[in-house]
Amino acid sequence: MYYLGRGLQVLGMANLGVALFVGFTEEHGMGPELLLLGIGAVLFMVGRFLQGREG
Repeated sequence: MYYLGRGLQVLGMANLGVALFVGFTEEHGMGPELLLLGIGAVLFMVGRFLQGREG
């Protein structure tokens, strides 16, 4: 579970980078950017929860 948690944290942080890229490059990118930011934050927090319980 530890490695699954760490993997979800990395995936969440990568998703935040994608959200930032979308916000900069799309003309009306605020909506998709916020959606991707929310998804990335949830992935990171789930990973943190899983990693914290094992490690």
